Amino acid sequence: MSSMSDRLFELLDGNRLKEKQHEAFVMQTVSEDGWPHAAMISAGEIIATSRTGLRIALWKNTTTAGNLIRTGQAQLAAWWKGAAHYVKMQCEPLPPLADAAFDRERFSCRIVSVKEDIAKYADLTSGVSIQLHNPEEVLKRWAVTLEELKR
Repeated sequence: MSSMSDRLFELLDGNRLKEKQHEAFVMQTVSEDGWPHAAMISAGEIIATSRTGLRIALWKNTTTAGNLIRTGQAQLAAWWKGAAHYVKMQCEPLPPLADAAFDRERFSCRIVSVKEDIAKYADLTSGVSIQLHNPEEVLKRWAVTLEELKR
């Protein structure tokens, strides 16, 4: 499958950030030495632009941003409403925004494949959960970041 399910699209649609503030996802890239590199991203750093496209904002000068610039490939692992989702993406850098509020690398990603994993014999009850130190401040930053990703 190369498009998001309704369930995954709901998670990444950029809406109801307060509800999704405890969700964290793992983004995997390939490092220069050929090993997988994992980084955590939040609902405020990724947005679905369609069922087959995503935009991602990463802090500049991070290993993940460098790997993505170099290879253009990543896999996102997310957990939502009883399913694990594995999304392989082909990504390309977006031009910097002159008036960006935060110093981020922005990427436009095309979904190459999506696997939705649901076990018949067990319920997936959680994925990675986070507790924000200052939810009000972080949610405001996320809202600005997602608005900038739409541009």
